[in-house]
Amino acid sequence: MALEKSLPRRIVIPFTLVFLITVIGTVGYEWLGRDQGATWLDALFMTVITITTIGYAEVIKLDDWGRLFTMMIALTGIGSLFYGLTVLMDHLVMSRLMDPSGNRKMQRTIEKLENHVIIAGLGRVGRQAALELFESGVPFVIIDPRPESLAYTLQHGYLLVAGDATDDEVLLAAGLMSASGLIVTTGDDASNLYIVLSARVMRSDLFIVSRAVDDASIPKLVRAGANRAISPYAIGGRRLAHLILSPTVVDFFDTVIKRGEESLNLEGINIEEGAAIAGRTLGELRLRESTGASILVVLRDSRVLPNPDPEIVLRVGDQLLALGTVEQLDLLEAMISARADDPDGFEVRPSVDPLL
Repeated sequence: MALEKSLPRRIVIPFTLVFLITVIGTVGYEWLGRDQGATWLDALFMTVITITTIGYAEVIKLDDWGRLFTMMIALTGIGSLFYGLTVLMDHLVMSRLMDPSGNRKMQRTIEKLENHVIIAGLGRVGRQAALELFESGVPFVIIDPRPESLAYTLQHGYLLVAGDATDDEVLLAAGLMSASGLIVTTGDDASNLYIVLSARVMRSDLFIVSRAVDDASIPKLVRAGANRAISPYAIGGRRLAHLILSPTVVDFFDTVIKRGEESLNLEGINIEEGAAIAGRTLGELRLRESTGASILVVLRDSRVLPNPDPEIVLRVGDQLLALGTVEQLDLLEAMISARADDPDGFEVRPSVDPLL
């Protein structure tokens, strides 16, 4: 940081001298070539080719006084220009040597993020989570202390905080206070429990999903503050069984949960406080006709309302499970997130190529 702050002070003198010499040289050459009909552009050209040592043909014929003036401009201008370039190159080289991995630049990028997701742990599960978020266009930051993780993130263009996620300072460096979610994927349940607990203490409203290596750790992780705790092995086993029992169903869900493709997607959208659609019925809103997306399920409290009736009145806190293309779901989310106090924020739109 000190190096960056010192750069303007180091280059201000040489480049100020270059500017002053350019002005003096232009005025001087204009005066020397006045009898020859020289223009200000001719004078500037003479100054620039002298300072930069290009050495093109002179456009102003010089007498003895003109040659002495040119030598003065050359000595002072070339020295100032090359000194300024030397300072600039020295700064670039030192910056690279002091921060070869670009950590400071990466940290500045992380500090600007909002509503991003933090992934704690870059093992096999963490890499798959990062890939899904990347393909979905969701900003995220990875926390992992291993050197090989740095090479992996640089190769894929991911943001990384090199450190242990059990450290509160590392979580804060990853932007925990402005994040929308945390995915804990380390291979140790004790570490996962500690990370979840620390994050929940600092952010009571953060949505936290944690991996559980042992099924017995799931209730402990939930009690520690995780909104969801899952075992990748249990999910993998169920999926293998369902591939035998209902392969078509599994293929369908593999398609709809992979956001970012042009095919169908499945997405849950919450109705927030102050939403314009709260208190209105599905039939009145005509969401299907307006966006092309289909509402499959309404999740209300602990109840699941499948194939909801058009007369159902939507409430704040409801979650709509919708099926459609990316464009259709974006339109639907915009309509659902429109505020009641914004008269222009809610409108029924014409159908957008519905697929269902």
